[in-house]
Amino acid sequence: MVKPAYVKKIDRLLKEHFGPVKPPLDYSTNEQLAIAVILSAQCTDERVNLVTPALFAKYPDMFSLAKAKLQDIEKLIFSTGFYHNKAKNILALAKILTEQYAGKIPADFEVLTKLPGIGRKTANVDNEPGF
Repeated sequence: MVKPAYVKKIDRLLKEHFGPVKPPLDYSTNEQLAIAVILSAQCTDERVNLVTPALFAKYPDMFSLAKAKLQDIEKLIFSTGFYHNKAKNILALAKILTEQYAGKIPADFEVLTKLPGIGRKTANVDNEPGF
């Protein structure tokens, strides 16, 4: 069994040598990154990066996204596949973030994994510093 202290040391050394790792998704905020990762399920990052500019231009923050119509989100993300469920999760996420977290992604891992569309994979996406 590998000790946690050893893993932290290796992580620190890798970051010192290579610098922080940025996900291959295009985003400006932690909230946009969360949405991009939700969209990446069963989809390529390249496809997500084609879809998100229009989505983020129309809905630049969680407050505008929380007011969106489900059908409008579905139209914008259709090509990512599973767009019905992804759109439901994105809209629900935006509403919860605006109502409970001032429109921002909470830093607590346990809280993150309870949000719509955010499972362990999404919560583990490392955005330095960040989510």
